[in-house]
Amino acid sequence: MSPESDQAHSAASFFGRPRLKRSLFAVNLASAAAASAVMVALMVGYADRGSHNPSGAGGDHVGSGGSGGGSIGPVLFDDFEYDVARDATNAEVAFRARGWADVKAINSHFRRGSGYLYTRFDPVRNSRVLVLESRPSTAPNPPNFPYPQTDYWLKYGGEEAPLTTVPANVWFQFWIYATPESRFARSKFLYPCRGPYPCTRERFAWLLGWHTETGPDEGRPIQAPPGGWFWSFVAPLANHRAVPDYNRNKLYQNLSAMPLLAGRWYQVRIHVDTSGAQGAYELWIREAGQPWLKLAEWIGGVTPNFEWPIPEPERVGNRVVAIPTTVNEADSIVYLDDFAMATSEAALAR
Repeated sequence: MSPESDQAHSAASFFGRPRLKRSLFAVNLASAAAASAVMVALMVGYADRGSHNPSGAGGDHVGSGGSGGGSIGPVLFDDFEYDVARDATNAEVAFRARGWADVKAINSHFRRGSGYLYTRFDPVRNSRVLVLESRPSTAPNPPNFPYPQTDYWLKYGGEEAPLTTVPANVWFQFWIYATPESRFARSKFLYPCRGPYPCTRERFAWLLGWHTETGPDEGRPIQAPPGGWFWSFVAPLANHRAVPDYNRNKLYQNLSAMPLLAGRWYQVRIHVDTSGAQGAYELWIREAGQPWLKLAEWIGGVTPNFEWPIPEPERVGNRVVAIPTTVNEADSIVYLDDFAMATSEAALAR
């Protein structure tokens, strides 16, 4: 399968049914690997896989699962306080200077992908933000595929990067906003690989995306309003025994079916742990000034009717992560700000 088609058949179907900021940027891969190795060694035990409930003053503490008090900062942080133009032809230059490995977009050296990656000033955030402009309507349908999709990305890490580049026990945090005219279908958002991107050499460990439905597909899924979306997660080894076999690896918002709505900024926090015998996935959101709301909690061996067994050789991290990759069917413009990846919750940028 050609990498240029961005593996439409390998993963996209999993998401279907059959203020002023500090200037802190990405660290280089070598230092990220060293930091990750230290933290992974500290976190191998991760014995407490019970429910992670928001607590602490101001609602800033969410969950546990990471160790240490934040003395090691984020593996990656970007506040996008730099200029990348929509009509550029070399967008990769600015992103690479901040620690990203490469960019595939219409406005990068690739000159294709049915999407643009650039920055702009946002008056609500009072800062520059990353713009993910997805135009699948301009893309052809991949062979034997029912709808068009983008093939563009911002990539961190690479084929030769260490497996600790994206830690096995990883936390993500960012602010996200969809413009009111945006529409969504089933799409990927965070796509890590243990080998080169796309994951054509080995099974991917997990994928995070968005969908216009949440809940078991065989039941009566809840629909998001126009411009809204739900978070969707898939892990090939996950086993939700309460649903038919074909859906057991698709993990929806099992704690709250609240959609994210267009025209609003949300802060999102995600925890994925594949470092132990059982995997775990958790996700929270909040609007500015509000407490965290947990939307999803899937903890292997703890969540009822759910296991996520991780073979010992696969209790490792990933060499690369790409954002957003394949966005299907509907055009959208999404803003992203203060993107952080860390080895513990405490190390996330605030």
